[in-house]
Amino acid sequence: MSIGKYLTNIGVIGALLGALGTVRQTQAMPKDWRRCIVWVVWAAGLALAVAGVAKQAEDEQYEAELKEFDREQKAASKAARRAK
Repeated sequence: MSIGKYLTNIGVIGALLGALGTVRQTQAMPKDWRRCIVWVVWAAGLALAVAGVAKQAEDEQYEAELKEFDREQKAASKAARRAK
């Protein structure tokens, strides 16, 4: 697993840059539970971006398998039509 694919992904970069806005927002907030909620929401967004990058390879493999399955089905139906 290479860290480069995470650091160059635009979703992860956007989520990391979102920390700047979160810092600015929470500086003016009172120190109570709402401040924690803002940071938890930011962390959840970052986690979703990282998970999306992690699942990207599986998604590409699934799409390739689906295309292969479609090709096989088309070839089988074509062979069945020729056999008639």
